[in-house]
Amino acid sequence: MAKLSKHKTVRQALQYVDDNPEWPDTSRLDMPVWEMVARNLFEHANNPDKSRMAMNRATRAQKMILDRLTGTRRTGTNPAVRNAQGVHLVDLTAGIITPTTPAEESE
Repeated sequence: MAKLSKHKTVRQALQYVDDNPEWPDTSRLDMPVWEMVARNLFEHANNPDKSRMAMNRATRAQKMILDRLTGTRRTGTNPAVRNAQGVHLVDLTAGIITPTTPAEESE
């Protein structure tokens, strides 16, 4: 039976990408699958365009990342994990949603 030392859990893969946010200089074909999937999930979470579907996809990706890295809990119980670890995600509302006035819409 082959040893699976190169494989990582979902939590390990997401933590690795959170610690190393820049894409490596190697070809993406040579990259391990776990790293490519985790990097693409972070890309969806941090770089949405202004369309509604992209914002929904980004919100869903951020929820997946936070659930895997910080843990989940049952409703009405204390948080599953209390730690000082932070995850680097962008604020989806900053600069994306801009209020317009009726005068701006008529121009």
